[in-house]
Amino acid sequence: MQFFQIKYLKLLVGISVLILSAACTETVQRDSYNAFLQEPGMLVNREQDNTIEGRSLKVKAVDLPDSTIWVNFPPDFFIGKHNAQHWMVGWGKQKPLYDAGVENLRKIDFINRSTLQLQLGKCIRGNGMPQEGQRVTFWNRAPSGFKKHPRSPVIDPSIWKSFKGSSIQFSAVVFDSTLQKWVIIANECDTTPIKTYAATSTNLIDWTPANGGTPLFQPDDFETCSWAGWDADCTVQQTAVATDLIHYNGQWVLFMDGFDRKGKRHIGIAVSEASALGPYTIRETPILSPRPMGYWNDQSVFYGKIHQVKGEFLLFFDGKNCAGKESVGRASSQDLIHWKFYDKNPVIDEHYGWRSSTKTSEPVYVDSRNDSLFLLVEGRKKFKMDWWSRYISKRMYRDLSGNVDDAQIGIFVSTDRGKSFVAHENNPVFVNDYSDYLENEHLGGNFERIQNDTATILFYQGKSSYPSWKYNIMMRYKTH
Repeated sequence: MQFFQIKYLKLLVGISVLILSAACTETVQRDSYNAFLQEPGMLVNREQDNTIEGRSLKVKAVDLPDSTIWVNFPPDFFIGKHNAQHWMVGWGKQKPLYDAGVENLRKIDFINRSTLQLQLGKCIRGNGMPQEGQRVTFWNRAPSGFKKHPRSPVIDPSIWKSFKGSSIQFSAVVFDSTLQKWVIIANECDTTPIKTYAATSTNLIDWTPANGGTPLFQPDDFETCSWAGWDADCTVQQTAVATDLIHYNGQWVLFMDGFDRKGKRHIGIAVSEASALGPYTIRETPILSPRPMGYWNDQSVFYGKIHQVKGEFLLFFDGKNCAGKESVGRASSQDLIHWKFYDKNPVIDEHYGWRSSTKTSEPVYVDSRNDSLFLLVEGRKKFKMDWWSRYISKRMYRDLSGNVDDAQIGIFVSTDRGKSFVAHENNPVFVNDYSDYLENEHLGGNFERIQNDTATILFYQGKSSYPSWKYNIMMRYKTH
């Protein structure tokens, strides 16, 4: 278990600027957990279970001059006067491909559940008002009180002169006591080829390119690897993708995944004896590889997230079969080198409701407290692609109010060290803010949580549609 040091945290209320220093007075425990997201991120239907089935939340009547609507709230509706300011209401355009409940968004000024009345505030995306009979979706802009930091995105990829494109993907945010700095490892993404970079910070806000701005890994570094070095089409050489970083036994161990020359995706590691910035030695053989044809992960194993529990290392990863179905698997190790698949994999295989699509199952964060293990996993809904929806009823995509094909994050809880999981009742607990153009498409990539005695800081990735399609590294925080 890792412990980091933070000198002080200062909140400037007027501009909400969070300043963190990496010197040494307060102890920070990265792997603690205090149920930090205990509110739903999205409400879609009357059952409030975030599924695509059930009775929809619909507009019963509209008063345009007063910006007031009446909705068929159930008696136990979660949103009320105490938390309405955190939520926004969304509705679609009632057209195929444009009915996700995010095309139009308004703030909520007032809610009266007894009279089913909802007074809408400022329009923050799209325009107009929902119509009578139209479905609406409720989105939580600040689950459990977390606020977006005004300096988000926290890293501009242009700090690295050779960075290609503007879309960035990070692996972990760690404190290196040797450097007395925070370190972030990041990859280019949505480009070909990709390289790996690093940056450092003393306050988690201002980041400086490490290694003189040169890449931490170049494609040539993987030339002798059996498990990585190519893109998915096996035509372009590139680095593996970094997904997690851990300090153990005096070494920094970086977990990565990449494609071999046959298009199979493996998980491997690189080890540094010096610092989180390297130099790293890439192990030429993978630690986990796809299983033979017919297994649930016969095509890919990727997105490994590491956690140590009672002397045992657990690795949770995304596994994909040749049909494209993704599920979460578990592996264990005593030394970070030799790994064993759990014999009853996959440990998370259900695909319904907010994660009804089988195409997304990336673990993004793992944590534990006492005998409970908490795994954050991405999921998204599937499109209605059947013949009836597309050609007969002309209702293609019309019945998917809320996060259509957009990735969100939910918590799964285990009490047997990750051998089985139960979905959290509030899932998805972390969603992107569709009113912010910096993350108005979906979440993706990774997630990091850092806590001290006065604040909890969340790093995550949100995809923007403007001014270009790109992933940004965002930050939210909550003071205690």
